[in-house]
This record gives sequence, structure tokens and C-alpha cells, in this order.
Amino acid sequence: MPTSYDRILITKDPALAEALDRAAAIVKPGIASATLVRDLAIRGAQAMLADQQQDAEAIERLVKRTTAQDPGYDPEVLADIDRLGWGQE
Repeated sequence: MPTSYDRILITKDPALAEALDRAAAIVKPGIASATLVRDLAIRGAQAMLADQQQDAEAIERLVKRTTAQDPGYDPEVLADIDRLGWGQE
């Protein structure tokens, strides 16, 4: 079908074939492989961005906690954790 958008050539290697087979089991019957690949690419990008956002938020929480006046733990105990926890001198 003619389109003004760039086309992307993709090889259906064993890993992609397995992914398509697994996804085909949960989508409407008869969906074209190209449509499924497109949908998976869009959802995959969304998932990757969500993972990145969660990582950034976790790092921000860690920075706030470790630089706070009262981090919620005793820094002296943390500095001495090996001796206290494992009996190491």
C-alpha cells in the first residue's frame, strides 16, 4: 500500500518469530504480522521509557534520602555495618 512514511525492513529471525507467536496468542485473530510488529514496537518503547522514568525516580529518592539531614538511619551504624552485622574487624 502506498504511503508517505518511511518503511523499515525487519528480518523475522527466530527471536522475533517467537515474540510474534507469543503475542499472537493474546491479540485478535488474523492480525497482520506487520501490524503486530508495529504495535509491539510502540508498546516496547513505552515500556522502555517507563523503566527509565522509574530508574530516574529511584535515583532521585536515593539522593534525597542519603543527603537529607535526617536520612532515617544512623550513619554511624551504617559506617560500622560490617563489624556489627558480620563480626568483621
